[in-house]
Amino acid sequence: MAVSLLDLAREESSDRRRELLQEVSNIFVDGAENHTDRELVLFGEVLGRLLDHVSVDDRAAFSSRVAALAQTSRDLALKLANDAIQVAAPVLQHSPSLTDDDLVDLASRQGQTHLAAISRRDALSEHVTDVLVDRGEAIVLNTVARNLGARFSEQGFGALAAKAADDDSLGEALSFRDDLPVHIAEKVAPVLNQVARKRLELLIQQDSGRAQALMDDAKRAFDVGRADSKRGRFESKIMVADVRSGKRRLDEALDDLIHRGRLIDIAHVLADLAQVPEAHVSNVLHKLAGTGIAVVCRTLDVSETVYDRLSRLRCERLRVPPAQAEPMLREYQQLDRATAERTLRFHRVRSTVRG
Repeated sequence: MAVSLLDLAREESSDRRRELLQEVSNIFVDGAENHTDRELVLFGEVLGRLLDHVSVDDRAAFSSRVAALAQTSRDLALKLANDAIQVAAPVLQHSPSLTDDDLVDLASRQGQTHLAAISRRDALSEHVTDVLVDRGEAIVLNTVARNLGARFSEQGFGALAAKAADDDSLGEALSFRDDLPVHIAEKVAPVLNQVARKRLELLIQQDSGRAQALMDDAKRAFDVGRADSKRGRFESKIMVADVRSGKRRLDEALDDLIHRGRLIDIAHVLADLAQVPEAHVSNVLHKLAGTGIAVVCRTLDVSETVYDRLSRLRCERLRVPPAQAEPMLREYQQLDRATAERTLRFHRVRSTVRG
């Protein structure tokens, strides 16, 4: 693989490089969890070279595919993060390969659109938010203040409070934060509208009993979630038994789970019926590339209508535009069952050998 990948990177035709970027990225994404460390390094090198010779639209499409993958090398993630915003945004918002130091550096020197993308990450440390608050303009400040996964230092909260005096929307955003220190909340409250001020005053007035109440709520939520998970697994086992016995069509069972957004239970049903590890099905369900899940579904003869609905649910969970479901469906329509069955047999053998 090493030699062939390096040979691909030396292609000089711009059209061929675009095709190669698509081909190599397919190989990289579809087998991401199985590549060796050496292969991941080579993929990063080859993909990095190919990106230098394709359009910004091609780079943006590639970025959307690999942004959330933990296997994307840090160097490749940084290359994308420093590109034009349409390329950088998915990586800045989702990439687990970027460290806090990387985010601090990017936030310290990039423009407002890049900062806005960083501010939408699921989790942000105080080190990163300090820079966002210091350099960010209104959109960045409001976005990061409304991000409940963002943590702020005392200095960061203080700076947000000071800027809220001239920004009603920012003040309202702060009024929803129950991690806002009381002494800062007391400074913000007077500049808020009546509704936001009342909300913040309630937070200020909360006593130590609230902490226990929150802990009790969290425990109840955990217990409910655990019970729901057990019920879902039991239900999916019944579905599998009904499909195997002919009491229920697989399309009907999947459609029911899709309607309820039960992606975890969908993975269990498909894995059990296809006789492949559930971890594999869950992994490919949560990847933007649809080849892996297409192979499983085509082998099980899932209809194109249901596959399209499943693709739309996956797009929703992956936080990508619904239009991404269209190429997924086209790929599924082009995949014949014999090819899918061969591919799945190979995966079963490989899983058995590794296991």
